Amino acid sequence: MNIIIYEDYYAENFEPISLTRPIFDIRYGENTLLDRIKKICPNDNLGLWVRDHLCDLVRETHPKLHVNRMPKEETLWLNARVLWTDEMITEIRKSPAMSFLDGDECIGAHLSGPVSVEWLHAGGPLSVFPPDEEIRHFNGSTVFHYLWDFLSRIPDAIADINLKSSKKKEMVSVIVDETNGPIIIHESATIEPFTYLQGPLYIGENCTVMSHSKVKNSIIGPGCKIGGEVSGTIIQGNSNKAHDGFLGDSFLGEWVNLGAGTTNSNLKNNYQHVSMSVNGVEEMSTRLFLGCFMGDHTKTSIGTLLNTGTNIGVGCNVLAQSFPKRVIPSFTFCVQGKHRKMDFDHFIETAVTVKNRRKLGISTAEKKLLKLIYLSR
Repeated sequence: MNIIIYEDYYAENFEPISLTRPIFDIRYGENTLLDRIKKICPNDNLGLWVRDHLCDLVRETHPKLHVNRMPKEETLWLNARVLWTDEMITEIRKSPAMSFLDGDECIGAHLSGPVSVEWLHAGGPLSVFPPDEEIRHFNGSTVFHYLWDFLSRIPDAIADINLKSSKKKEMVSVIVDETNGPIIIHESATIEPFTYLQGPLYIGENCTVMSHSKVKNSIIGPGCKIGGEVSGTIIQGNSNKAHDGFLGDSFLGEWVNLGAGTTNSNLKNNYQHVSMSVNGVEEMSTRLFLGCFMGDHTKTSIGTLLNTGTNIGVGCNVLAQSFPKRVIPSFTFCVQGKHRKMDFDHFIETAVTVKNRRKLGISTAEKKLLKLIYLSR
């Protein structure tokens, strides 16, 4: 069957991670949300529907899938913000043409080709209106609204990993505490001696955890270097926090580098819920513990301190031994609280150098997207 995984009007609320990738490429456990659907639907014809400015990059990162192609046939539309299960997708398959809502949010639809075309011409997934079909309510699904929703589901995401396919890794002088949940370590990862690991915890492919580190309740994507203390955190991948310092209840993108001693606060002194600026709006989370979000290619200097609920965009450079502002726009050079815009050419030079160290390059589509973010700042 033809299936399209789509972004909707909530996409920008997952900034800064969603500034440089579609929602379905956000990490959930060992995989992404898209990887999860691929495993459930191995024999279906999958397609993607994303924000227009992401099309070129997504076609490059997912070359085998069609992107923003208007369907002519019967199609299942699956909202990328939903944690889909085999049972949910099976139920939608069996249902006649209709829209599926959880509360007032459209989480999916089973549409004929003409109705899909009509919906897309009327605004489609990026509008707030569901397809003009009979509505069926689908209560109790897991729908993500903000990045902190992913942090809250770290234990569930790790519990979903197939433990039968994972191998126990032999480590020397490493304390492994699985009292609160499993610890899953990719066979290519390196865990140096005198390290404390507490589950639930996932450490991905080609990661290195430095000696004397303490890592717990976190999801570490591939290619990361981890040191110091990390707790309640998701790292998309290919980022470095190789030195002492605390990173708690945070979400980092790719190609992030935290200087030695970088530490974030994750709890307010009055023990109230933490708010964070998201897409230009101050949103109150339901969390007592919430640290920082950092977009791709952002870096901090040694000794940087970050306040509770800090949102830092893409391509920033933060040098702050006292708390900077809790909102740092993309491509900002922040020095002791003073902001100036980065030079884009200098940024690209550094980004190329960083990726070349991993024998990777920056594509034309990637440069184009980064320049678009830079110009829209």
